[in-house]
Amino acid sequence: MFTYVLRRLVQSFIVLLIVMLITFTLPYFEPNGILAPAYIVLGSHISPHAVHVWGVQNGMFHPYYVRFWNYLDQVFIHFNLGVSYKQNLSVWGIISLYVPRTIWLALSSLILTVVIAIPLGIYQASRRNSVVDYVATGTAFILYGIPAFLLGILMLQFFSFSWTHLPAQPPDGVAPWAMFTNPLGFILPVMTLTLLSIAFLSRFMRSAVLEVLVQDYVRTAKAKGCSSRQVLFRHSFRNALGPIVIILGLYLPGLLGGAVVIESVFNYSGLGIQLVTAATSLDVPTVLGITLLVSILTLLGNLLADIMLGIVNPRIRVEGSGR
Repeated sequence: MFTYVLRRLVQSFIVLLIVMLITFTLPYFEPNGILAPAYIVLGSHISPHAVHVWGVQNGMFHPYYVRFWNYLDQVFIHFNLGVSYKQNLSVWGIISLYVPRTIWLALSSLILTVVIAIPLGIYQASRRNSVVDYVATGTAFILYGIPAFLLGILMLQFFSFSWTHLPAQPPDGVAPWAMFTNPLGFILPVMTLTLLSIAFLSRFMRSAVLEVLVQDYVRTAKAKGCSSRQVLFRHSFRNALGPIVIILGLYLPGLLGGAVVIESVFNYSGLGIQLVTAATSLDVPTVLGITLLVSILTLLGNLLADIMLGIVNPRIRVEGSGR
């Protein structure tokens, strides 16, 4: 297991370098190249001389490989993500301020999704082709096909504008755990992100359980006189849970991506709004920092999914374990 984890960490580091290289290169394709942010930062003080001075101050005239090497040294040796062009704040400071809010939003949605979607998928599989199965499947297809921003707008229309019971947005400038002290403002964004996730995970859980139910060992358990409940939970559920663990590990970064859209719709002060604002204003250090964070979370999700798969199902041995 140690050898496997070490090998995966090395592979993850290589992937991270590739992502950083691509993200670092993208500003070169702007109409004004890597000096494009200067035209936004300088505003009314724009002039060729001012652009040149800004480029010198930010090291824009160094060769490409020198700039990229300096950025790698800055990140991995000095643990410094740079300073935001637009806000004149450290990128670490921006991330540390807003990322807890996004993580709370995604984590709350993930917990509700697991609690609802997994039992729902199991129940659909056990009641295949029933009325409940058809209704749940149709609802899941509708939710799965609706874009996140459209579902958010519909939720606002029904539960905030038409029925003025729920606030249209969470309170601004509050700590992430404020959803436990003042939950009304967080219900709509959490509910919207949860509905989108349930539509995906419940369908996958249903398919995984149905696939296990037709295996030979399940037929053997039924022939030995095991009840339907025993077959479902003792033999089918655990084996179907393996793929679900992998999906959850891979889906967590996607959940953060969905939170970006949800934050924009509900004006939720999180990392998503900061990423959109930074991309719009060509704030390259902030975009690079947030992209780096999301990439690390994605790679960690993949690694944890593989490790958890071996824990959930002992019959599956991760390649390289015990060597």
